[in-house]
Amino acid sequence: MNSVQNLKAAISKECDTVPLLQVTSMCKAKTNKRRRLGPKPVVQLAHGVEGTLLNEAPGNVIITNPHDAAAVYMSGCYGKGSMSKGAPTGLLDQSEHLILSPCEAMYLVEVGALILIQPELKQVCRSDLYKLWMNHDAGFCEKFIIYKHFRDKKYTVRSGIKYGGDFMLYTGDPNTSHAAYVVKVMTTTQEPLWTDVNALRRVSESVAKECVLSYVHFNQANDRSNPDCVDSAIVSHVLLKRWIPERDREIASQKLEKMKE
Repeated sequence: MNSVQNLKAAISKECDTVPLLQVTSMCKAKTNKRRRLGPKPVVQLAHGVEGTLLNEAPGNVIITNPHDAAAVYMSGCYGKGSMSKGAPTGLLDQSEHLILSPCEAMYLVEVGALILIQPELKQVCRSDLYKLWMNHDAGFCEKFIIYKHFRDKKYTVRSGIKYGGDFMLYTGDPNTSHAAYVVKVMTTTQEPLWTDVNALRRVSESVAKECVLSYVHFNQANDRSNPDCVDSAIVSHVLLKRWIPERDREIASQKLEKMKE
């Protein structure tokens, strides 16, 4: 039995002792470069797990209770082990803790799955969390909106920093499948440096992933300092693909043949 199966077994022994809240998927999905399989929400998450907010930048969250940490991770690959690169195998023997990024923690707070406390055991409200993370990262608002957008669509969202993006999107368990997309969050107030965008596209293509530029649009009445702006923002995406003249000519010739028939 591998480490992921061990975590699942540990969860199943106690899953009937805690209230459950359905969120996202950890089901295995086979990936195909030509055909993407949609994510399937099947796993549930313990409600009201406590996490400790680390005040230093970037404001990560730590969950020390091994059962709570395993339940959060197994419900949709939220967070990473403090000593692991992949699945946090040390949760079972308590040799490591679960670390959540600000976007992951904020999303779990919004769905009622996580309660955050500061080291002095004071519970932190949603608006204070939002202001804290905005102070650490001026682009947190846009990043969280995009993160929430894809999580709500049942994708497993992980950090995309190793490919030069903000997020990677999986249609299944990251431990058994590859990411389908690399996502870069763009701002509508600043023109992108297209040499950087092209570099991101080439890196994504070299690892068999598609590159997505995600934009967040606010109306004039929206105040980015208020977390309520998250619900009224509009999201749009641009899928970048390499232009191959030969392929375009082939498609055009096929259309002409069909018109002649």
